[in-house]
Amino acid sequence: MNCVRIILRAVEWLSEWSGRVGGMLVLVMVFVVCYNVFLRYIFLSPTIWSYDTNYMLGGSMMVVGLAVVLKHDGHVRIDILAVRFSKKTKLIIEIVFTLCVFIPALLMISRAYWVDVFRAIEIGETLMRSSWYPVSWPFKAMLATGFSLFLLQGMVNVIKDVAALVGGGQQPW
Repeated sequence: MNCVRIILRAVEWLSEWSGRVGGMLVLVMVFVVCYNVFLRYIFLSPTIWSYDTNYMLGGSMMVVGLAVVLKHDGHVRIDILAVRFSKKTKLIIEIVFTLCVFIPALLMISRAYWVDVFRAIEIGETLMRSSWYPVSWPFKAMLATGFSLFLLQGMVNVIKDVAALVGGGQQPW
């Protein structure tokens, strides 16, 4: 059981780390926007790479933040019915939906993104949104990594929920 706790804590540490990376990406994105605005309006010379860079940074920061938001139970929920249930019933519902909907969906999404990453590397795919044409695999790898971390955190949450259900409704750690 101690080994399981170590693995769970490692995944939760990864989730926290990914949230920090998402925060850093926000700062980089703000810098890129400010740099482009400065060049555009002061020197009348906009960059060709800022649109694609912001597109990739924006998508990356959102997807790498998914796991930390799930870890801290920060996703939006509609609890009209759930507020009437006991803690045990809420845990059962959470476990069933996580096992039947969340994990299968995220397994398919993660797999599809990783297949897309390797295909993009293989064919040398570029993004066609502007005249810059950057390679697409780093952005796709960020998306695949973010969804994979989201899946891992969901698995950790379901393990913790099962342990809480067995333990009488209290989180065992």
